[in-house]
Amino acid sequence: MEYEDKKYILRKLMQDALTEEERIALQSSRRVTRQMEWQWDSAPDVIERDCPDEPSIWRNICRVSWQHAEDRKVVFYKIYSLVASVLLVLGVAGTAYFAYQDRTTVPMYVVSSGIQNMESVSLPDGTKVQMGPGSRLTYPASFSGKTREVTLNGQAFFDVAKNREKPFIVRTEDMSVQALGTAFELFSYEMDNKIETILLNGKIKVGISDKGTKKVKEYLVSPDEKLVLDRQTGEVMKQAVNADKYTAWRKQKMLSFENEKLSMIIPRLEQWYGRKVMCQKDLAEKYRFTFKVRDESLDRILYMIKASSPLIYTQMESGDYILTLK
Repeated sequence: MEYEDKKYILRKLMQDALTEEERIALQSSRRVTRQMEWQWDSAPDVIERDCPDEPSIWRNICRVSWQHAEDRKVVFYKIYSLVASVLLVLGVAGTAYFAYQDRTTVPMYVVSSGIQNMESVSLPDGTKVQMGPGSRLTYPASFSGKTREVTLNGQAFFDVAKNREKPFIVRTEDMSVQALGTAFELFSYEMDNKIETILLNGKIKVGISDKGTKKVKEYLVSPDEKLVLDRQTGEVMKQAVNADKYTAWRKQKMLSFENEKLSMIIPRLEQWYGRKVMCQKDLAEKYRFTFKVRDESLDRILYMIKASSPLIYTQMESGDYILTLK
C-alpha cells in the first residue's frame, strides 16, 4: 500500500467512510494485523487493574465514620443495647406465642353420612361411634384439654372409652350429654322438633339450656331410660325403654323398629330417605309399628303402614308425603 494510499485510507477510516472492499483490504494488510496483535498483547489487564481495594475502602469508611467524638459511640451502644433488648423480648414472646399456638391449635375432623348410609368412626381416645343416616360428627385430632368434646348433628350411638379424668361430652344445638364410660344414643337433627337420648349402660348427665333464662338445667339419665326435649315448648320428658332394642340399628346397620310409635319412626324414615313425611301429632302418637328397613323404597314402607293400619298416604309434587286417616 503506497503512502498516498495510506493517507487516503486513514482519512476515510477516521470519517467512517470506507467502502466494504476498502475495509476488507485494510483488515487483510499484514502490517495492520501485526499492529493490532501488538496492541492486544500489550494492553493491561483491565479486570485486575480496576479491581477495588476492598480492605482499604472499608478502613476509610470506618475512619470517617468514627473520627467524631467519643460520645457518639456511647449513643450508638445505648441504641444498640435498647434494640437488642426489644428484640430479645419480642423473640421470647414470639416463641411463647407460637409454642402456645402449636399446643392449642388442633386439627378438626368432620365425618358425614349420606342418605341410607351409616358410618362407623373411631375417635382418638378409643371411643366407637356408629352414625345414623344424614348425620355429621365433628371432633378434634386429639383430646388435649380437660374434657373430650365432640359435636353432633344427627343420630349416633356412642360407646365411650373410660377415662374418669376426662369426661366425654357430646354437644348439639340445644343439649349437651356428659359421660364417662358409657354407651348411649343421641338423636338430634337440626330440622327436627325433638331431641332424644337413650342410655344403654353407665350414666349420663344431660344439660339443657333454658331459652328464657339461659340457665342450664341438668338431668341424670339411668340405663333403659329415654330423655326427650321438645324444642318448641322446652318440655323435658323421661320414659322407660328397652335401650338394646331401641338402638338395635347400630348392630344390624339398618333401621329397625319394634312396637314403636309413629312419632319416633317418622323422623328416622325422613333422615333415611331424605324425604319429609307429615302426619298429625295425635295420629303419630296413637299408632305403633314393628318392621325393618333394608333396601325398600319409602313408597313401599308407607304402603306397608297403610296395609296394617287405618292410615293412607299421599305423595305431593315435591316428592314428600302426607299420612292421614282413611
